[in-house]
Amino acid sequence: MTVMKVNVGTGKYIIAVSGGVDSVVLLHVLAHMPDLQLVAAHYDHGIRQDSAEDRKLVQRYAKAYGLPFEYEEGKLGPQASEAVARNARYNFLRQVRKKHDAEAIITAHHQDDVLETIIINFMRGTKSKGLSSLRSSGEMLRPLLGIPKEDIRQYALEHMLEWREDSTNSDTKYLRNYVRLELVPRMDAATRT
Repeated sequence: MTVMKVNVGTGKYIIAVSGGVDSVVLLHVLAHMPDLQLVAAHYDHGIRQDSAEDRKLVQRYAKAYGLPFEYEEGKLGPQASEAVARNARYNFLRQVRKKHDAEAIITAHHQDDVLETIIINFMRGTKSKGLSSLRSSGEMLRPLLGIPKEDIRQYALEHMLEWREDSTNSDTKYLRNYVRLELVPRMDAATRT
């Protein structure tokens, strides 16, 4: 059985839940921890036609766990850049944090995201600070950073959790997807030979 150990402390937190496997697992883990007050927050970018199904799933989980649910629908359109989508999502999460006077926002970034971010920042010519840019801060907690994606997926399967696959995650026009789907597998293959 896969064990998911996370540490966020006590208090009130906003948990960003997209409906994908990472955030569904994090929500499941945190919802079963004592001394936490959680608010499930979902931002619909308005990029995919089926994104309302993501909100419905997150809303069902929030209700099942007895959590307040916050939601906003953006209308960014299918041509929105990664940066525009990310900024819109974080602006929404900060507003929800302020509204609920929460300690911090919790996201489901994990170990694989760290590697992808390092590669992306390296490709952009970042200095050493950019190579470690994905970490927790006072405002943003990322308790899964030490956990590989495969462990998260295994946990979801073992606990029979339902999640949604975002179809845009397979579109390599987005830099992060290109890194995830094209570069990282090549690097893995090169290290095995």
